[in-house]
Amino acid sequence: MSKRKQTRSKEQFDAALELEKSGDTGGAMQLYQKAAVTHPANYHAWNRLMILHRKTRSKEDEVKLIKLAITSYQDALHSKQEEWAKQNSEKAESTRELARILGLLEPTGVPKNDDTTIEKWQTRLYLLEYRIKNARKTKPAKRKSKAVKTKPKTALRKATQKPKRTTVKPGTRK
Repeated sequence: MSKRKQTRSKEQFDAALELEKSGDTGGAMQLYQKAAVTHPANYHAWNRLMILHRKTRSKEDEVKLIKLAITSYQDALHSKQEEWAKQNSEKAESTRELARILGLLEPTGVPKNDDTTIEKWQTRLYLLEYRIKNARKTKPAKRKSKAVKTKPKTALRKATQKPKRTTVKPGTRK
């Protein structure tokens, strides 16, 4: 990933943060999306975008976003590792056996990633999918039939109110 794209992503992220602080969540979401697409390893942009989706209470959209973020972020990290391995092929080959013995390599030969960001997103995804699956089904509101007469609201309030207490002064009769 070029430094220019990282810089552009950072600028978009900062602008989105300002929009979010000023209360324009729609504009902020669009800029966070641009920042995440420009530089997929920008986990701050993905996190803020997830938080805004959570605040808008759109669980299905948040699930789609988290899945997209996980795949994009993993791909970006994988390509970054491959790029480093190409640039430093001698170092990578000389230390590969040691890394394998120490358990620092995946079965595919790629170095293990100790970044907890993906684990957090996977946990959030699991919880969201669980909540969506086990959400209560809302029943449609029942309509009152027009044939049944109901008491006016003021009459109901008067019927449910406690009677007022009156105080009697000593020496006077009621």
